[in-house]
Amino acid sequence: MNSQSFIEQLTKIGPRYAEGEMVAAKIIENYLTSLNIPFTTQPFSAEVPVCTKAELTVDGEQIQCLGSSLVSGDISDGEYLISHFGYSGETPYNIAYSPMTDSICVVDHYKVPSVTISRKDVVKIVMAKEVVGFVDVERKKIETENILVGNMSNPTNIVFAHFDSIIGQGAVDNAGSVSIMMNCLVNNPQLRETTLFNFSGNEEMSYDDYKLSGYGFRVFEQKYGELLERAKRIIVMDGLGVEKPSFTQNGLDWVLQLKMLNKIREKVLWLQNDQTPVLQYFHTHDDTVEILEDKHLKATEQLLSKSLKK
Repeated sequence: MNSQSFIEQLTKIGPRYAEGEMVAAKIIENYLTSLNIPFTTQPFSAEVPVCTKAELTVDGEQIQCLGSSLVSGDISDGEYLISHFGYSGETPYNIAYSPMTDSICVVDHYKVPSVTISRKDVVKIVMAKEVVGFVDVERKKIETENILVGNMSNPTNIVFAHFDSIIGQGAVDNAGSVSIMMNCLVNNPQLRETTLFNFSGNEEMSYDDYKLSGYGFRVFEQKYGELLERAKRIIVMDGLGVEKPSFTQNGLDWVLQLKMLNKIREKVLWLQNDQTPVLQYFHTHDDTVEILEDKHLKATEQLLSKSLKK
């Protein structure tokens, strides 16, 4: 299997969620095995929400929507219309939308009945006389894992890239990052002596008391927290392959949901793309392999390897 085949196999599993997570994990394991690269797995169980049905009717017209909640329940009216990027407080249910794209973009899941619509349909909710809907959600136990490559005793660097995805092919979120990290460790074998690469499972969504996302990171933290404390640099890769890459320390709470984050924050970097184009595809059915550009994938690999060699 070559690099292009690897990323195509990942994006064909859409989404890499629930049972799809372990299918993706086996693709990563098989690729590493084919290259004779040793790895260690950290298996764990998680519980995730699986929406079995979601409907929304506005003045007799059925509006396209996706479920965006941890629980089942009814939507009784359009009173609680919220932006995924402006929600605060608690409501008995909600209708959500992303202001960043016309596609239906499920940015978050809520602890109340929720469906997400396109921003193009917001005016229909605002002007409607009658809005009714429902969402059916199954709480599902899954088996998944973190896949660890490199120095597991005293790494100078720790690099994370989650391989699960919640909607569609999950190219920019996050197959592009997984492919970049894989190419970096393959093309720079010496980095495995100083760096621990973590292909992380169950980043997207879980029923966890601490936070709804990033559970796989916290499973790693629970066992290997001492490595996180001792490492000189921690890099999280998320949302890559559509623009020129750069490092930032903004938004770390969003992309690396560790309980000890504040303790290690000063040495954590997010390797990312400008979020304006990323959020047009993030958590939508438009997040397909076609949006990834080879020049950006290669530029990111070069930037990552250069940083790890310092």
